[in-house]
Amino acid sequence: MAEILLTPFHDWLVDLRRHFHQFPELAYREEKTAAKIVEVLTEFGVPFRDKIGQTGVIASLIARKSGPTVAMRADMDALPLDEQNPASYKSRHPGVMHACGHDGHMTMMLGVARSLVETGWCERGAGKVLFIFQPAEEGGAGARAMLETGILDSEPIAAIFAGHMHPDLPVGQIAYAPEVSNAASDNINICLTGRGGHGAQPQACVDPIVAGAYLITQLQSIISRSIAPMESAVLTIGSFHAGTARNIIPQQAVLKGTLRTLSNEVRERVLGRLQEMVRGLETAHQVAAELKVSIGYPLLVNDPGIVRFVERQARELLGAASVHPGPPRMGSEDFAFFLDKFPGTLIRLGCGDPENGAAYGLHSPFFDLDERSLDVGVRLFTHLLTSYAGQGQER
Repeated sequence: MAEILLTPFHDWLVDLRRHFHQFPELAYREEKTAAKIVEVLTEFGVPFRDKIGQTGVIASLIARKSGPTVAMRADMDALPLDEQNPASYKSRHPGVMHACGHDGHMTMMLGVARSLVETGWCERGAGKVLFIFQPAEEGGAGARAMLETGILDSEPIAAIFAGHMHPDLPVGQIAYAPEVSNAASDNINICLTGRGGHGAQPQACVDPIVAGAYLITQLQSIISRSIAPMESAVLTIGSFHAGTARNIIPQQAVLKGTLRTLSNEVRERVLGRLQEMVRGLETAHQVAAELKVSIGYPLLVNDPGIVRFVERQARELLGAASVHPGPPRMGSEDFAFFLDKFPGTLIRLGCGDPENGAAYGLHSPFFDLDERSLDVGVRLFTHLLTSYAGQGQER
């Protein structure tokens, strides 16, 4: 592994990240998280506006020379997960944990702001940099909530960047998708209503559990038989609730799941087959079936020109061997809402170090990160933001 070049304020980054990690907050409840962000911004004299989209914060730095407006986004919220790490900085909020790297994302962006202030970028640089601290990425569509306030309508953002920690990449390396980066998501809810009764008299009942179990198995054939082998989709039923006792056939069963797709065509095909199967279940099992599909996050599509810019700049900064193109991920990301409005890209930051414990995946109760990734992120995004602002629209 190549040597990682640390920032002059590495210890500050570590302390700040561990503070965020110890005090995680769920979507739209990030009041203390926002207060800490505001405290740091105030310390470095960075102007800001808070309470945007409920708990979001937007800060800005403007250089003396004119130039494009560029932006960076960091998400703020944690997950409803009980941390299992033995670390001294483990979550102090039972049942809430930063298991997706958002503590690191906020820390890196504050590190970029500190770097710009301390190196005198406002005096010698060009353009404007926006720092967008976004609430509720984990299912709450905080990006959309911020955009709906209209606060960015007057900002001619030429490029917007976001980083996401990835433990499957070693620290010091980054990856990106050339265009489609993250899947679109849809939320699936299926309510099956039968006829309840005694478990010893199934002939007098209509069993929604049997119908639901059959449907779960049948749904998997959509991906394996209705979608071309070279296309991608994921249909997962993650929740199946029915019944109150071992000897009662319940009246109702409720299934909840998620659909992830990488194209609108595949999405429509899967949803069409899903509707057909649910209708067929009514005939085959004599249940009343209600299907509800709610749209989640849109497809996250990187701007190809900005991806090429990132690739060139990152190779110069980190070395060609540390920069990798990669395939799309089936996880969804509400940074997609920003990319629907402004050109930009999501960058995957390596934070894995199995030898020192950073070996678990995102959303694991054991997730942790190699904190040298904070320095890599600060150096990378400082370079990207200032270079793009200085070079204008050059690719």
